[in-house]
Amino acid sequence: MEAYVNDNRYHLTLEEDLETLYNNKMAAFWRAHATPCDFDGVDGIRIAAMRFVRPASNIGLVISSGRTESLIKYKELIYDLWNQGFSVYIHDHRGQGLSGRILPNEPKKGHVRDFADYVADLKTFVDTVVKPAGHGHLVMLAHSMGGAVASLYLEQHRGDFCAAVLSSPMHEPNTGRISDELACKVLDLNQWLKSPERYAPGKGAYDETESFDDDNGLTHSEIRHAIARQEYARHEQAKLGGPSVGWVIQACEASRQARREADLIEVPVLVIQAGADKVVTPEGQREFFTTMNHARPGSCRLELIPGAYHELFIESDEFRLPALTKALNFIQKACKS
Repeated sequence: MEAYVNDNRYHLTLEEDLETLYNNKMAAFWRAHATPCDFDGVDGIRIAAMRFVRPASNIGLVISSGRTESLIKYKELIYDLWNQGFSVYIHDHRGQGLSGRILPNEPKKGHVRDFADYVADLKTFVDTVVKPAGHGHLVMLAHSMGGAVASLYLEQHRGDFCAAVLSSPMHEPNTGRISDELACKVLDLNQWLKSPERYAPGKGAYDETESFDDDNGLTHSEIRHAIARQEYARHEQAKLGGPSVGWVIQACEASRQARREADLIEVPVLVIQAGADKVVTPEGQREFFTTMNHARPGSCRLELIPGAYHELFIESDEFRLPALTKALNFIQKACKS
């Protein structure tokens, strides 16, 4: 880790300073610069959103977050990005975070009726909130499920962004000991039995008792894990439990589509792969990488962060610093023209 701390060329926040920074400078930054910009998504679902606009910035970053996540979890990352001179835009996907729920009587169940709704909501956000700011360059920064949403967006709306960074993208969910294909077939049967709104096998409500464990599979950083949990404790409406059967079916198909149609993407993409990821598979990311480069050689880069868990943006400094350094190097190069 020491080597990465010594090479902290972008002056990113470090774990040793984080508690003080979070409760002081970052809290003040949020109060001063976070501007709500909620909008109506597909079927009138209210989508929570924030913008952090730097008037002199020529680069706007649009964050597409992961399943269960909310913009309240991204305060440190947004602070770091703002300090690089970027404007930042983020929204909570439908059915999670501070956005409206698909199942209002079961607000802590992760559900979506059609994965395409995530993409449509993002398009509305870009067209009505982001583009009017008039930035010269727009870059997508996406994580996990948000990476699948971003991939589909880039495949379907090819003139909006100049580049994209995908952190641990969900190009194939890790469904456990059986193959993704078989798991999806089993869940298709559940859908046929008219139970898409039930929790997926082995999943349940938000775990109020969850504590940090070095083997949690999400992050090695106890302080960043604790801060995320504290934020959700303060925002009851943002808590989300496990996914529904319907969500898993939609996620499996969407990830297949993202891999299959990666050759439609016309802008440079950086895929940052977490070396010890237990949530999504490296095979799906490599297939996406190969498909993109087959159509446009060199258009997609894949960078491995050895030993890192899934949540690279709230990982320990040992993993977060190199991941964000690679992302920022890529963004700076992509936006030079």
